[in-house]
Amino acid sequence: MTYDWPLYFCLFLALWSAIVGGVFSAFSEFIMSALLKAEPASGIEAMQHINRDVIKTQFVAGIFFIAVFSVLFALYSLAAFDGAALVTLILASLVYVPSVFLMTMLGNVPMNNTLAGVDHTSAQAHNYWMKYGAKWTRFNHFRSLGCILTSGLYIIAAIKLITSGQV
Repeated sequence: MTYDWPLYFCLFLALWSAIVGGVFSAFSEFIMSALLKAEPASGIEAMQHINRDVIKTQFVAGIFFIAVFSVLFALYSLAAFDGAALVTLILASLVYVPSVFLMTMLGNVPMNNTLAGVDHTSAQAHNYWMKYGAKWTRFNHFRSLGCILTSGLYIIAAIKLITSGQV
């Protein structure tokens, strides 16, 4: 009897990471660009609404649960797999947690919290918005790349699990 759930779980995490990365990429490539081209008060107000609304979505839950599942799966993998499959499963977690989860929690979220506290019509908000846009987008590019790499590593892990006969 074979247990194929690790293979399917790799593919699930690959897909989930790719979807999260796609949202990050869309924000980096054209949503923030459009918000920054709007009048500062309008861009700030729109981003404040986005940041309030996103907290209640499966997207934010996904960012958190991919981190949890990646770490738990890597720990399980230490006892269950070997070779290239094991290495790629551990690497997927080691890429995702710092580049996506920690960057979100230590980079983008604090910036969002600061933006939430400003009056979108004030000069202070306008000054912060210019800095926010550039820095937040750089952080977001990094998160996009982290998701893409994580997704690729889970696909490679699935292939290695199959080719090595471990599933």
